[in-house]
Amino acid sequence: MYKHVVLWKLKENADGMSRSELAKEVKRKLEALPAVINEIKEYEVAINIGDYGASFYDVSLVSVFENKDTFWNYTKYPEHDDVVAYIQSVQEDEQIVDYEL
Repeated sequence: MYKHVVLWKLKENADGMSRSELAKEVKRKLEALPAVINEIKEYEVAINIGDYGASFYDVSLVSVFENKDTFWNYTKYPEHDDVVAYIQSVQEDEQIVDYEL
């Protein structure tokens, strides 16, 4: 099993939306992907509700794929590319951890 974990820090304002509105839009766009990308085994998108000092990132994604090859196939869908482009336009920072179980 291949896991892909991503954390995003969003801009304070972008596209006429506040950070909290952006988080909801990012979540909505990400959650649409499993309907069109068969390689996704599990897909969990969340908006951070923590409000303490270490609570830096706004949105998280934990996704599971059968193996590294199916993960890389997921990254080649145009729908994935569209979501990535949108997130890149509204993010301040991104951190990624991939690992195999």
